[in-house]
This record gives sequence, C-alpha cells and structure tokens, in this order.
Amino acid sequence: MKEILTRVYDFLAAHDFPTLLEAIRKLEWSQMAKSPFTWLIVMPVMVYLLWTKKFKTTTAIVSLWLFLLLVQKTLTPEGETLSLHNLLIFLSGAVALVGLNVYFLFIRQ
Repeated sequence: MKEILTRVYDFLAAHDFPTLLEAIRKLEWSQMAKSPFTWLIVMPVMVYLLWTKKFKTTTAIVSLWLFLLLVQKTLTPEGETLSLHNLLIFLSGAVALVGLNVYFLFIRQ
C-alpha cells in the first residue's frame, strides 16, 4: 500500500495543477474517439458497470468526463486572463455537475 501511495505522490509532485490543466487542454477528443484502444478499455468497463447496476459509479465516471470537457472548453492557458463569459460557463457547469452528483449519489437511493 505504501508503494502505491509513493507512486501517487511522485506523480502529483512531478505534475502540478497547471501542468495537468495544460495536458487536458491539449487532449484531442476526436483522436481518442477514433482510437480502438480507447474503446477496448471504456466499453468493457461501462458494460460491466451497467450490467451489475452500479449506477453510482457510472454517474461519477460520466461526471468526471463531463468536468474534463468543461475544463478544456472554458479555462484559458496559464498567463492569459479568463473572460467573464467563460468564468460564468465554468461556474454554472460545475454547479450543475455538483448538483446532479449530490442528487444521484446521495438523495436518490
């Protein structure tokens, strides 16, 4: 267990938050969608989660994916100013995702 935590710590130490945001910004979703490796990883996991009716886990995974899309589309590169329009879109999208997660994961049982 200590070995896993050390690996996670080393990864986070090497990749600070601005570096991770830049990697998300550079992500090409169209190339990912065309890659067979993506489908070989995503489809079996999603089929298993839906087959075993693990809807909370599925909701969390889809919410993470939507949050990554939101970050990529609204946040500007480091050093540039964030426009009010993009800030409002990011905040409203984040609040909507938090609200949906609270509803589906905690309120609706």
